[in-house]
Amino acid sequence: MIDWEQVRFYGAGAAVVAFNIPIAIAAIMTARTGDVTAQVGNALKEKAPDGTATDDNSYSRVTGLVGAIMMAALFWIVSNIIIVLAIVHPADVTTVLNSVGKLFLVGAALFLPYAFNQLKSVLQ
Repeated sequence: MIDWEQVRFYGAGAAVVAFNIPIAIAAIMTARTGDVTAQVGNALKEKAPDGTATDDNSYSRVTGLVGAIMMAALFWIVSNIIIVLAIVHPADVTTVLNSVGKLFLVGAALFLPYAFNQLKSVLQ
């Protein structure tokens, strides 16, 4: 007789692995792409009126980067959880998605300094 709980368990594991393989490949490719640290560091600098980078770090750009990393990590983790739940306990998916939606809205507040800085630049 087939143990369907075990089949679902291994199916969920296989689905999570399949979901994470492209993410791992993208991370490896990004790490191999030139001098990523210098490029990111330059992107986080304040910009002069002519568009060139200054020596000052931009608080709004740094917080925007931290927010983007946190939101991407949260989305990735929740995606893994939802994949497993969809296979093992499908009835719980809606509850988790409704709860996490509120967390994403709160996390979006991490981008407010960047948004205000951009608004300030437009109004000047």
